[in-house]
Amino acid sequence: MKNWSLAIAAAAGAFLTLGAVPAVAAPAEVLDVGGVPVGVVVGSDGTAYVGNYGPVGGVQVIPPGAVRPSRTISTGGSTSGLAIAADGTLYVAERDNATNQYDVGVVPAGASGVTRRIPISPGNHLIASGPDGTIYVPNSLEHSVSVIAPNGSTVDRTVTVGAGPVEVAVTKDGTAFVSNQVEGTVSVIPAGAHAVSRTIQLSSTPGHTENPHGIAAGPDGTIYVTNISSDQLAVIKPGADTVTYRIPVAGGPQEAVVGQDGTLYVATVQGGVMSLIPPGATAVASSIPTERNSGHLAVALDGTIIVTSPGNGTGNGSVSRFAPTATGAATSAASTQALAIAVPQQTDQAAVGPSGNGMVGLWNSVTAIAGGAAAVAIAVVVMVAAGRRKRSRVSGSGDTGSTG
Repeated sequence: MKNWSLAIAAAAGAFLTLGAVPAVAAPAEVLDVGGVPVGVVVGSDGTAYVGNYGPVGGVQVIPPGAVRPSRTISTGGSTSGLAIAADGTLYVAERDNATNQYDVGVVPAGASGVTRRIPISPGNHLIASGPDGTIYVPNSLEHSVSVIAPNGSTVDRTVTVGAGPVEVAVTKDGTAFVSNQVEGTVSVIPAGAHAVSRTIQLSSTPGHTENPHGIAAGPDGTIYVTNISSDQLAVIKPGADTVTYRIPVAGGPQEAVVGQDGTLYVATVQGGVMSLIPPGATAVASSIPTERNSGHLAVALDGTIIVTSPGNGTGNGSVSRFAPTATGAATSAASTQALAIAVPQQTDQAAVGPSGNGMVGLWNSVTAIAGGAAAVAIAVVVMVAAGRRKRSRVSGSGDTGSTG
């Protein structure tokens, strides 16, 4: 995969607290799951499924409240994206170790491994599931999204979108919204459609990109898009053709997820925090200190946040769990300090594209994890739990976890 990199601007200043908001406590435990955990989804019962990007693959199954995975689902290698349907079927973007074919592996609820595979284009894919079980697969290098019908055995149709699609969010009515990182736009695909119905420009200057990456849909259909290089979160109201407003988020916002109450959680590339934004707010209300790198995160129905960290790619990855608290509070001194920390410049300097703006990797952030003959950049975050976490080593892991 072509890999651009970007020197993200330093994070500075603290945001005004907007009063009582849903908050998240420090993690009660950090699970040392081994491997290279990256993708994560949470089922309706609170069970977390965490994919191992290492060569042996596999998905760790972590029941709610458990201190270690209860089992491992057998998959192909390099598991990147995960999606779960309403009936509990798990879909895994992987590479078949026997044939080297990239595919979406299908794991029925309760199964111990992939029962069938649907071939897709080469590369890493961050997949998404619609309310009816339709699976969307963004193809970053082909500027398209492959659509797999519910219970399908092959790609049903392929929709051309903007340049560099990386993530997909699907609203309750089945409309898919695609973040196009290279083009700096969002493509809108109505349920069942074979073509994009409209394209929403995200940057304030058409033809430029602010590196949109993560995308999430709120309960009311509002769409949230992280823009890494502009330190902003674009908010698109239902039915709108333009960005309704933007929320400043320091440190390179990269991944976003929305809770059932509409609270938005945003992980950053370099800011060292996970920001909380209440429904309808125009500013960050509070923040939780994290390590430097952003990462993939998921939220359970009860508000529990699950965040993955691949470690340094040598099999020491972990999963952090933040339990929700009953009431919100003002931004803590620690959070304010984290927001004000200056961010060191990356070793890799920004590559300037034709439009004159820096680009980051299509599937990834600026964090590189070496594996084999290549370095694969993966969006990750290590959650800080100073003095309050319990570590539980998974026995018999044996996985070196290096990417391949």
